[in-house]
Amino acid sequence: MFGEVEVPAEVLADGILCCQAPRHKVGRVPFYVTCSNRLACSEVREFDFREGFARSVDFAEFFGSSTEMQIHLRLESFLTLKPVNPSNHSFEGDMEKRNLIFKLISLREEEEYSIKDEPTTELDISQHMVREHLFHRQVKEKLYSWLLHKVTENGKGPNVLDEGGQGVLHLAAFLGYDWAINPIIAAGVNINFRDVNGWTALHWAAFCGR
Repeated sequence: MFGEVEVPAEVLADGILCCQAPRHKVGRVPFYVTCSNRLACSEVREFDFREGFARSVDFAEFFGSSTEMQIHLRLESFLTLKPVNPSNHSFEGDMEKRNLIFKLISLREEEEYSIKDEPTTELDISQHMVREHLFHRQVKEKLYSWLLHKVTENGKGPNVLDEGGQGVLHLAAFLGYDWAINPIIAAGVNINFRDVNGWTALHWAAFCGR
């Protein structure tokens, strides 16, 4: 429950739920877990709704070539893939999965606070930079959501390749998304994870002159 609005939740691991917060006015609202009856079966906390960034951004202006834009579209497509057997998670090794989830959540919160603490004003930031920041925040939210779901799966988890033979680590390195490397590694992907051609993220970064 977010205020008066009840939304469905998914169990990621024992004691860890995932849900989509509904739209709400900026400010603090009561937040608690229910058993689908609108009655609290957990402590009542407050949830802080912040200024949204859901409006669409034309990302074409952020890429220097059509190749980069195509790679980004592949990454976006990768991050929208539904989890394997989403309703059939096995919680063997549950503590390891919980630790990975908490590590990702902590990393995301640290990033959020560091962004909030940067002393900037509207005069300091160009409209292009604002749009670019908004664009990267949207991609970041998709990446964290994808990683959180993948670490709960059995099998390869986030150590998977797309139809082109690259993983999220390789695509992020190609695009120069340095901010994506830490959460991908925290989710259990080895920095030397190889694509279908045997290339690592370092190979892709070097190939692009980074």
